[in-house]
Formats: sequence, structure tokens, C-alpha cells
Amino acid sequence: MEPMADAGGLRLPKLHTSAAWRHVETEFFKTGRAADVETALARMIDAIAVDAYRATIEPVLPQGAVMLASGGYGKRELFPYATVDMLVLLEGESPWVSLREPLAEWVRLLWDAGLRLNHTVRTVSECLEFREQNIDFDINLLDLRYLAGDHALQSRFENKWPAFLEKNGSKLCQHLAKHTRVRHAKFQSTVHHREPDIKECPGGLRDWNLIGWLSRLGIEGVQTSDELNPSLLPSLNQAGEFLSAVRCFLHYHSQSDRNLLDLEAQERMLAQPFSRAKTISPGAPATSEWMREYFRHAWVIFNQARRALAALDKAESTLVGNFRDWRSRLSNSEFTVSRERIFLRSPAQLESDPAVVLRLLEFIARHGIAPAPETEWRLEAARSAFAAYCAQPRPLWATLESVLSLPRAALAMRTLQRASLLAALFPEWASMVDLVETEPEHRYTVDEHTLITVERATELASNADPTRQRFAQLFSEIENPAVLVFGLLFHSSGQGNGGDTLGNSMALARQAMERIRVPGEEQREVNFLIEHQSDLAEVMSGRDVDDPVTARQLAERVGTIERLKLLAVMTYSDLAAVSSDAMTPWRLERLWRAYEVTQHELTRELETDRIQEVPDNVPGRPALLKGFPVRYLRAHSPTEIEEHMRLYEDSRPTGVAVQLDRIEGAYRLTVIARDMPALFASFAGAISSFGLDILKAEAFSNARGTILDTFVFADPQRTLELNPPESERLLDLIRRVALGKTDGQRLLRSRAQADPKKRSAPPQVNFDSDACDTATLVEIVAEDRPGLLYNLATVFSSTACNIDVVLIDTKGHRAIDVFYVAHEGQKLSPELQATLKEKLLAVC
Repeated sequence: MEPMADAGGLRLPKLHTSAAWRHVETEFFKTGRAADVETALARMIDAIAVDAYRATIEPVLPQGAVMLASGGYGKRELFPYATVDMLVLLEGESPWVSLREPLAEWVRLLWDAGLRLNHTVRTVSECLEFREQNIDFDINLLDLRYLAGDHALQSRFENKWPAFLEKNGSKLCQHLAKHTRVRHAKFQSTVHHREPDIKECPGGLRDWNLIGWLSRLGIEGVQTSDELNPSLLPSLNQAGEFLSAVRCFLHYHSQSDRNLLDLEAQERMLAQPFSRAKTISPGAPATSEWMREYFRHAWVIFNQARRALAALDKAESTLVGNFRDWRSRLSNSEFTVSRERIFLRSPAQLESDPAVVLRLLEFIARHGIAPAPETEWRLEAARSAFAAYCAQPRPLWATLESVLSLPRAALAMRTLQRASLLAALFPEWASMVDLVETEPEHRYTVDEHTLITVERATELASNADPTRQRFAQLFSEIENPAVLVFGLLFHSSGQGNGGDTLGNSMALARQAMERIRVPGEEQREVNFLIEHQSDLAEVMSGRDVDDPVTARQLAERVGTIERLKLLAVMTYSDLAAVSSDAMTPWRLERLWRAYEVTQHELTRELETDRIQEVPDNVPGRPALLKGFPVRYLRAHSPTEIEEHMRLYEDSRPTGVAVQLDRIEGAYRLTVIARDMPALFASFAGAISSFGLDILKAEAFSNARGTILDTFVFADPQRTLELNPPESERLLDLIRRVALGKTDGQRLLRSRAQADPKKRSAPPQVNFDSDACDTATLVEIVAEDRPGLLYNLATVFSSTACNIDVVLIDTKGHRAIDVFYVAHEGQKLSPELQATLKEKLLAVC
């Protein structure tokens, strides 16, 4: 016999041990149809609730009271172990005293029958009175269903309910939107969790309910189907059915209201006869393929929930009135900005000119404004045209480099993801879309983790957290952020292909770079980042960071300070993307220490590690390179080395050769000449005398006293561009300086000096006499200004110091200058260091 709940002769079946319950559960594991479970459970609970009501409350109060199902139970969308919401509605307050004991008995009966009851007793007037603290209850009233009691009372309430909604519907919507955004933020606003809560996570069943509620509350623009784009996304109904089946399984599996789809539950779900995952990537784990199906359905719901909230925002702003949005001034001939959203002026242009997508990305990355839902739909619809456009090899790098270098590059990449266009731009991305991470520490899918790394890197530019300021400074010093972002986008791309993940990632990145025509130097930097992505992480987690052997090994692998900065920010971004609390203070400090010791070793090697044996593949006269720092081979491409060899041949008849090149908005001046006192300072003075701003500089000398000096400078007044003869005049001046025919040190004496009161930060001058045996390392960090490099170099030459190696970098108005300096062939004495420091600080 089935266990029964007894009350005064009434015998109620125990829900979870009844034959009907067992039958419903058995049928579910055969078919996987959640709708059948929900309907059957509602019918079973209806019968129990009605019997209990008629045995307890109805005899005491046959009129003036009614029992109603509410919430999910009211919609007949009840899951096996979910809470059962019920409302006992009263005509007025007078029956309360006589109803107290029957009501307590009704509750006891239902609990004894196995129902997880959430009951409320309210009068009609209380239900029709809006209270801020009562909004969740009001939302439950959107789904009421009659069970037992006074029909007439129910009808009277139903007749009054529309007026309540008309008056308070917007407040209910605002409450729903507020709580939904808080809930989304709790889960980082992504569906791509490794172990999602299928009820609470973005794209879960709460979002499914939200769409229905907003639609019923009459928010214009909220669709309950994907009719705008039926060819690209599964229907909302299919997604809702899929998630409902998963929740039913989780309830039956745990025998409780547990909604976490953890790894064990994923494996058990996959083992069910009704669970069928579509294979996408051969060789991938079966659970990964099934989870991809989950993510596709969750994404449909989340996308529609996002757009429903956007439609709600639009409706509310319309109610408030048409206000003038100052950002609308950003609109141009292709894009309109209205209410903080971007609209396409000519949507049809997406089909005829798919490159408009790239221009939209640049607009987003520059201004930080997201596209409107309507724009996202248009982008989705144009996926085929855009994919066909991007599939053909074409020079897209110039545009993408601009996008990836802008402050809101991460938002641009998110836009592509949300419109399902990221894999259209880069087909190599397809294998890691919705792929579950294999690392237990990671909380997201591979593609989601990748996009978070981009967000963590780019947000450094505006990060106010003091513990991250050092990495923010490194990010500001990176010459081409697009290389870093591109490396992050592809650093895990090989995970979905099996075998050698690192090799696969490099191959996919190389394939993409060749198709979009990335120049060779940038390709080498991206390949380096992907190949060495784990170097710093492995050291900081398992090695003695302060061990000199560790520093030397890292320096050998990294090669240059520029690459070290890229790698440090990449490592920071990758670790910080694991989870919101992954980058602990201990990890931050360990990573910074790993960067610091490697940077020190690379700086030391500028003087100590010299080229003794020139590689066989170097063309021309390799004698030029003997005595140069080893950094020279690491930092210069074979093409650049070949060009230097040619320039060296040109210098042999006269003793000097000069070349000026235009490079990406700047100029590069290369000089080969015989060394002489104060030569570097004279070059710097000559360049600055033209009103040019030196951004980067290198100065090397070989064993025979030949120097190779390279200056990269900006032309803020466009002097060289607008006056072509000025370029030849500059080259002629440099030649004369190199031959000692012009005193370069007097060229800047008449120029006005910067006002020291305008400094944003005090300059720093540091000496290191242990860096090498023959010279002293001088590192200067100061706010940049015109003529600064000339002034610094002049200080050294005026004190009879010889500059052996120079490495100059200016980024974000901050100059970081490294000099190796000797006096009469020896290291600088403490007394000379003190004198130099005073003079250097003065000119800074």
C-alpha cells in the first residue's frame, strides 16, 4: 500500500512514493520530455491540494475564500522537487480568526504529503496594493490558476487585476530588470560556465521566465520567438524545452531542488537514452559535445533576455520623454547613436558591403557604445555574406589592428561573439566555440575564457586598483597593443583539435594572419606570445623566482624587454580571466617579481652579452655585428639586418650612411658612422631641433668603433610631410653631425625648456654598478618632453662619460631610458654617480 497523509479521516497519498510519481519518473527517463512531467506533476499536486483544501478550509469558509496556484505551479511548469507556490485569497480580513486552525491543518497535510509548500494568505485589497517590498509576490500573481474555493471571488479579483497591471506594470518591469541585471552580474553576465546553474545562470530558466513576463506586461519589442532570424538560431521554445529536461533530470538525480549542472551530472546526463549530442569536433570528449548543445540553447535564451531588457530600457526612456543624448553627436553617415546604442543607417548595406561590419567594430572600439538589439539582429542575418567576405585572403590587418589597439577592443569582440560573427571573421575560432575547459581551475568555456583575457588586458588602461597599477603601466608601454590582443584571441585556439594544443594554436594563428595579411614582424610577435604563453606562469608557480639561473633562462627564452612586457601582460590577463578571485595579491606579487628579475637580466645583458660569432645566415659583411649586444639579433628581423648591411656598405666610402623611413604614423632614422665623443647627444639634438619628438632610440657600437644608431620619432607639426625638402635637409644635417662638421650640441640651446612645475610625476634616476664589469647601468624614468633625450645625453658627454649602449622608449608621455656609461674605460665612481644624478634630475 502507498503511504498516506492522514487528517481527520482524509488520507492523502505521499507524493514522492506514489505509483503515479514513479510512473512519471520512469516515462521521463525513456523520453526526456519535461512537458509531460510538468503536466503530470501539476495534475497530481492539484488533486492533493484540492482534497486538503476541501477537508480543512472549505468547510469553515465555503464563500469568501479561494485557493489559487501561482508562479511556476500556476503555469503548470513545476519541476519534481521544486517549491509549490499557492495563494489562499480572502474576501476580507474578518475570516482570519476562524481560519487560523483550518489553515494550519491544510499546511500540515500538504507538507506531510511531500509538497515543498510556499503558501501565502492575502486579501483581495492586499493583492491589489502595490508595495516595493512585495514585488516578488506581485510577479508570482502574473501566473495564477484556480484550484478550489469561491469561483465568484476569483472572478472579481480577475476583473480588477488588469487595472493593477496598467497602473503598476512599469514598476514590476523595473524590478525584474534590476534583479535580472544583479543576477547576471553575479555570474559575470555569461552563459559559458563550466558548471552552470541552469536555473539562475544567464540563459537559464529564470531568463526564460523573464522573457515571458516582460512580454505579458506589454513591453514593446520583446519577442517570445526568434522570428526575426529563424535561419540562424534554434527557437526559444526548443531552448526552453531543452533546459526544462535538464532540470527535471537534475531533480530526479539528486532527489532535491538542485540545479547545478556539475561535471558528474553532465556525465550522467549524457548516459541517458534521451540525451543525444550532435558531434561537432571529432575526438572531443562526449561531455564537451553535449555541453556545446547546452550552451547553444542557453545562448538563445540569454540573447533574447538581453534584448528584452534593452527593449524595456527603450520603452522607459520613451515614457520619460525624448531627451537629447549628447553621444548622438558621434553619429556619422553609416551609424546613428541614439539612447546609448548604435543603429545602422542602411541595414541593406551589410549584404552589399560586408566590410561595414569592420567599420562598425572600429566605431564600437573607439567610442565604447554597444549596438542596439536591432543592429545585432541585422548582423546575425548578414553572417553568410560576412563569412564569405572574410574567407578570401585580403588585407584586413590594417583595419583590425586599429580595432584591436583601441580602448574598447574587448567590447568590439563581444559584439562579434553575440552576433555569432567571431567565427565568421576567424574560421579558426570555430573549434573552441562553446568548448569546455579541461583545466579544473577554469570556470568558463575556452572561447569565453579567451574573451575575458582580452577584457582583463584592455581594462588595465583604466584600472584604478593600486595593486594592478604596475601592470597598467606595462600595458601603457606596449608599442602595439593589437599584437597582444590578437595573441590572446588565438593563444588557446588549438584546444578543440586534439594533439599538440600549443602547436595547433600557433598553426591556426599563422593561418589567420596570412589570410588577413599581417606583416612579418607582427606575425613573429604573435607566434612568440603563443609559444611562450606559459613561461612566466610556470616560473611564478613552481620555481625560485630570485634564482639567477631562473632569470637567465627566462631572459634567453624571452629575448627582449619589449617581448617581456607583452608576455607579462598576457600572463596577467590569462590568470585574471580564470575567475573573479583568481588573481590574488600573492599571485600578483609573484608575477611582478618574475617580470622584474627577467627585465633586470635583459637590461644587464645589453652590455655583458655581445655577439662574438655571427650566425652563418647573416648576409653581407658580418664584421659589422661583432661586438653588438646579442639583443640586436633578437630585436631585428632578417630583412632589417640585411638593410643594415646594405647601409654599412654605403657608409664605407665616406664614413657615414643615413636612411629615413616612414613607419605607421612615425619616422625611423638609421645612422651608421664612426664613433666620436658626444655623437649620440648631437644626433638627438639635431632631430629635436626640427621640432620632432623622439619616441624610441637604440645606439650600439661594434668592436671596431662603428655605431648603429636608430631613432623613431613623431612629427607633430607635419614638417616633413608638408615640406618634402625638409627631409633631405634633416638627412644632410645628420651626415654633417656624424662627420664632425656641425656642432649638434648647440642646435637646441635656443629652444625653450619645459616648465618643471607641470610634471605629473617626479623623475627617477637609478645606477647599477653590478650589471657588468666595464660600465655602469643608468636607468632614467621621467615625463617625456621635446629635447629630453638630447639633454640627458649631453649630461653624460659634458662629464667626459662614454655612452656604450642606449635603449630609449617613450610611451604615454613617459620616457624610459637605459644607458650603459663608462668614464675613462671604467665604471662610474660613487662621486661621479652623485654628480650625474643631480644633473640628470635637473634636466628631467
